[in-house]
Amino acid sequence: MSERTPTPGRELVAAFAIEGALLSCEPLKRGHIHDTFVASVETPAGPRRYVLQRINTHVFRDPGAVMDNLLRVTGHQRRALEREGAPDADRRALRVVPTRDGRAFQADEAGRPWRCFPFVEGTVSHERPAHAGQARAAALAFGRFARVLADLPPPPLHVTIPGFHDLAGRADALEASVRRDAAGRAGSVAREIDATRAWLERAAGFAGEAGLPRRPVHNDCKLNNLLFDAARDEALCVVDLDTVMEGCAAYDFGELVRTATCPGAEDERDLAGMRVLLPLHEALARGFLEGTGALLTAEERDSLGTAGARMALENAVRFLTDYLDGDVYFRVKGPSHNLDRHRAQLRLAELLHAERAALERHVRGAAR
Repeated sequence: MSERTPTPGRELVAAFAIEGALLSCEPLKRGHIHDTFVASVETPAGPRRYVLQRINTHVFRDPGAVMDNLLRVTGHQRRALEREGAPDADRRALRVVPTRDGRAFQADEAGRPWRCFPFVEGTVSHERPAHAGQARAAALAFGRFARVLADLPPPPLHVTIPGFHDLAGRADALEASVRRDAAGRAGSVAREIDATRAWLERAAGFAGEAGLPRRPVHNDCKLNNLLFDAARDEALCVVDLDTVMEGCAAYDFGELVRTATCPGAEDERDLAGMRVLLPLHEALARGFLEGTGALLTAEERDSLGTAGARMALENAVRFLTDYLDGDVYFRVKGPSHNLDRHRAQLRLAELLHAERAALERHVRGAAR
C-alpha cells in the first residue's frame, strides 16, 4: 500500500468541534496503516494543534466499531485517572474531538472517514529504547493499560480485525496467497516460503494459547505506540488504540519484545548483524509484570518467555503474505520492502527462540 491521502483542508477541519482558523496542516510521518496529519489552528485561546487521521478502511472495515471501542476505552481510562487523582489527565489518555453534530468521525467528499484528537504537546515517541530504564517504563505503561481495562464493563469490545493474532489463520492466509500468486512473486521466494512453513511447524511447541484467559489488551504494543514526556522521559500516553479488543497478554508483551530488544530495524537487511539485547528483555519483563500487578495468571506469566518469538514469526508471515499479494496491506517504500521485513522478522524469531532459556528466566525473576 503506497498511496497517500491528500492533505485535509479547511472544510474538513471545520467539520470538527474546533474553534478557530486553520493555519497549516502537515503530514505526521509515522505508522504503517493510517494517514495522519497535524493541523495548526488559531483559536481564541491561542495556537493549538490537532491530529487529523484518515481511518484505513481496507484494514479496518467498520470505522464505527473502531470508534465505539476507542470511546469506551479512553472513557474508562479517564475515569481511572480521575479516581487515582493523576495529574495531566489530558496527556495520559487520548480524547476524541467530536464533529460539530456530535459524531466520532467525519466522512470527506470521497466518503473516507476521518477522526480528530488534540495533539499531546511536549511528547516524543521512540522506535527503540535508548536504555533499559526506558524499556522498563514502556512495559510498565502497557502493563498498567491492560490492568486498567481489566474491569471494563460489558459488552465485549468489537472485533476490529478478525483473527488479528490467529497464527494458524495467518498460516492459512499465507498458503492461500502462495496458491493465488496475485503479484507473480511466489516462484522467486520459494526458499522463504519453505523456511516459514518450517518455522510454523516448529511454533506448535512454543506458541500455543489453549487455556490462556482472553482479556482486553492493546494487541499492538510497539514502543512507538507510546508517548513519552519530552522533558522527563516519562511514559505518558498509550496511543493507536484501534486494535484494542480481547486477546492474550502475551500478544502485548511479545510485541514489545519484538520491537524493543533488537537494535536493528524492522526491515533490517544485515541479517547476520542482528542480535537480541538481553538486558532490555529483562527490563521489559520487570516493567510489564509490575504494571499488570496481580492481573495475570501463572499460565499467562509462563507464556511470556516465548511471546517475542511468536510475535516475530507472526509478523514474518504477515509481511510475506502481503508481499505475495502485491503489497496491499502495509505501506511500502519499494517493491522488496515487505520481503525485507519478512526476512528480518524471521531471523528475529530464530534469535529470540535461541535465547528462550534466558528469556524465561527473566520472566520468572520478575514475577517473584
